[in-house]
Amino acid sequence: MEIKVAALEALVVDMGAQMTAMQGAHGAQMAAMQARMAALEASMAAPLAGSASCHAVLSSPDLWLVLWPSLDRVSKVALRGVSKGMRSQVDASIKVVASPASGFSPSALSAALVHWHAVHDLKLLAVSGAADLAPLATASLAGLTSLTVRQADPSQVLDVPTFSSSVAAALRVIDVSGCAGIRSVNFICNCEQLRCLWMPGVRVSDLWPLVACSETLEELWLAGSVSVKSLEPLEACNKLRKLDLRHCYHTLYGQVEDLQLCCTQLADPVSVEIEGLVHELQRDIPPSMQAGAAYALGEFCVDGEDTEMQNAIAAAGAIPSLVQLLGRDVSTEVQAAAARAVGVLAGGHAQNQVAIAAAGAIPPLLELLGPASSAGVLAEASDALRSLASNYALNQAAIVASGVIPALVRLLEHADDEHDAHRYVQAAAACAMRALAEGNAQGEAAISAAGGIPALVVLLRPAAWPAAQEAASHILRRLAVNHGQCQVAMVAAGAIPALAKLLERGGGGEEEDEDDDDGLAAVRVAAAYTLCDLAEGNVQRQDAIASAGAILTLAMMLGPESSADAQKAAARALRILAAENAKNQLFIARAGAIPGLVLLLRPESTADLQVAAADALGSLAVDHARNQVDIVAAEHFAGALSALVDLLGDLPIEIWELRSR
Repeated sequence: MEIKVAALEALVVDMGAQMTAMQGAHGAQMAAMQARMAALEASMAAPLAGSASCHAVLSSPDLWLVLWPSLDRVSKVALRGVSKGMRSQVDASIKVVASPASGFSPSALSAALVHWHAVHDLKLLAVSGAADLAPLATASLAGLTSLTVRQADPSQVLDVPTFSSSVAAALRVIDVSGCAGIRSVNFICNCEQLRCLWMPGVRVSDLWPLVACSETLEELWLAGSVSVKSLEPLEACNKLRKLDLRHCYHTLYGQVEDLQLCCTQLADPVSVEIEGLVHELQRDIPPSMQAGAAYALGEFCVDGEDTEMQNAIAAAGAIPSLVQLLGRDVSTEVQAAAARAVGVLAGGHAQNQVAIAAAGAIPPLLELLGPASSAGVLAEASDALRSLASNYALNQAAIVASGVIPALVRLLEHADDEHDAHRYVQAAAACAMRALAEGNAQGEAAISAAGGIPALVVLLRPAAWPAAQEAASHILRRLAVNHGQCQVAMVAAGAIPALAKLLERGGGGEEEDEDDDDGLAAVRVAAAYTLCDLAEGNVQRQDAIASAGAILTLAMMLGPESSADAQKAAARALRILAAENAKNQLFIARAGAIPGLVLLLRPESTADLQVAAADALGSLAVDHARNQVDIVAAEHFAGALSALVDLLGDLPIEIWELRSR
């Protein structure tokens, strides 16, 4: 062991000398080597006891090929000595990764494979041509069980050489996902033990070479392999369990039924599709495939909370891969698709909310809210945060603590909000803030402290989408409850006229259509309740609300064309506006609210709606003789009141007094 430690120490010293010489000329390479040396020194700090420690030193992270091309002759000799001395003790699960960043070349690969003949998991990344793979035709890798190849430029033809019998002997898994340059699978001719072949996006047309592994092949992934025209060669693969034909030539689907007669173990295509999509989320897969896979996973349950499908996708291992794709070194298209899928998986699913947060999704989602992100990424990241926070207090607290509220407030002020993309961002940010404030005092306080109230009030204007208006109204309502300073800030920002405007069919602009009806109705309800909270016990605000024209609109909301929620919200608002305010009592009566309220007393109404109407009538009747007369004289009053008494057994004292007339 002392010899091995000495060899490693010598290697570290030599690397330090090399970095000093490289200073100023190769900054990036020097930084990489510094990181490698730090990792090596950290490994040496612990006693090298047994094979586990040896494996940690030599394979963390893929030390051999990463460093080999950068070392001088003395260092290579030292590293060879270490590898030879430890070969018998090193676990066979060493992974060798070759890529341009590590100076990958055919000669480097050949040199490495000579010494690491026990490697069983080999990954060749960013392969540029057949020459890069030539060592596989002659190498002696009797223990190789898994081979992964990624192409640097999929538009170039890539001729993969037939593997040597030594390489092919034990191969169980071959993954050439995204290597569109591959036109033939002849390279597997010697792979008689092959069980799984991943080649989504590969443009092969002839599957007959697969007959060589017909006795062992269990999984074949052909998604996007549009050149394949026939599945006949697979009829000999009687152990085939998984076959993925997504986005393949449409005539293949008609051949599946015939294939099932021979391959009786074929799994459910949906579960296979999910597994294939999760595989395509890997970091070394082409970005276009990653984005497509993430988007497709989101589509599985985008039409609603589908717990069974959410469970299946999570069980397939999608969550860690999706979170990884939220990072800064990923394309915008991939980030948006991954954030969308994360939000869909978290929607209404507590277990997935926990798993996604535990996988580290919150920090990268917060980073995606920065000014460098596109509108699509901003919206999807905001929506993902909303899904993570909805009805889950632990995630609410973690997200608020991460400092996300100021970033969301900035999105409410997003420029160019006349364009749909930017209005979508505003709506998503507002909905995220609503989820963070719901039942969360810290969230409410953070919104107020970040200057969110003026931004939310501005969002009430007609140019915003109904979803944004509804969310803003709900947040303002929560901030108004027992928060005197927040109420003052709302009034100062112009909340009362803005909310009054929202009562008029939600305040929507000329672009309204029937599809918006539900959203506009919810906006009106939220606006009415927010006005209730602002007006409660404050005559000056009651008068301001009346002056803004809200009374007539509230009276109209009592009509049969409104939903029960809207009618109840209007009745409550009218009760508060009339409380100890003779002027508003008169305005409300003149607006025609009394007949509408009386009609809501009928047995056809729900109990809570009847109570809300009775309370409003009671507020209108207090110390106001003219209103008392009008209420009693209203059509259906007597019958409605009797039905209400039978139902509730109790009424506001003012209504009891009217009943005696």
